[in-house]
Amino acid sequence: MIKVNLLATTPGAAPAREWLPREQRSALVGLGMLVATALVLGGWWYYQHTQTASIQARVTAAEAELTRLEEAARLVDELGARRAELSERLSLIERLRSGKRAPVTLLETVSRSVPEGLWLLEIRQTGTSVQVDGRAMSLTAVTDFAERLQNSGLFRHPVEILTTLMETVEETPVVRFSVKAEALPPPADTAPTLPAATAAASLPADSGI
Repeated sequence: MIKVNLLATTPGAAPAREWLPREQRSALVGLGMLVATALVLGGWWYYQHTQTASIQARVTAAEAELTRLEEAARLVDELGARRAELSERLSLIERLRSGKRAPVTLLETVSRSVPEGLWLLEIRQTGTSVQVDGRAMSLTAVTDFAERLQNSGLFRHPVEILTTLMETVEETPVVRFSVKAEALPPPADTAPTLPAATAAASLPADSGI
């Protein structure tokens, strides 16, 4: 009896077909590696781009802050210069004001120092030197006047009586006198200067102060 095995492979049968040929498999692996490399490079580029953008933003913000600080520093310098200028102007105004007050203070001091029985004829000021001419009913009134000027705090010690002459005014004997005084320097804070020019103030001979 003859048996035939139909499942056996015949010597001339074709081999089983592969899903992906060996040559294409190598190409696919290379393509995958190329894509993976491209993805890595793309990710690295994106990361670097993000970092660069962030650094650039911080640099821009720092430059803007620096510009703002430079502008603020410039304003501070301008305000400082303006403040110094205003301070100098105020100081000048104060010196001028003090200089204008000096003659007024002088006249007020001399006027307050006049005793009873004495009147003034003329006040002359040259620099710090002040000379007062007048008449008095007695030598005692002249002496009192000089002492009051000396104790006023406006003049140096001593206040000098230059001359005393006897005169007759409307049949009344009087003493014609001249008194010289040196004004003290002004306080250091205001530092006013007395006018250098001669200042004269005349009073009527018949006026008694």
